Amino acid sequence: MFEFKQKVMALRRYESLCFTLCITLMIEEQAASKTAEHVLCQLFADQQFWQLSEAERQPYLLKVCTRICFQSKQAAVTRTS
Repeated sequence: MFEFKQKVMALRRYESLCFTLCITLMIEEQAASKTAEHVLCQLFADQQFWQLSEAERQPYLLKVCTRICFQSKQAAVTRTS
């Protein structure tokens, strides 16, 4: 199992990809940044993510990131309706 510092260092490798996907899906920079931070925090605590091989982590991150971006967009639409 990864220690705190190891997890942080590992997640830093995915930070750019996560933000790029969020900004692409959400368009608005502030919302994308907040959502990317949420995704990375969720992955930090996700035991399944840490059990994956390096090759499996990027597709998993993309799936989680896409789901959370769409949930965030839906919540924003619901709030403005």
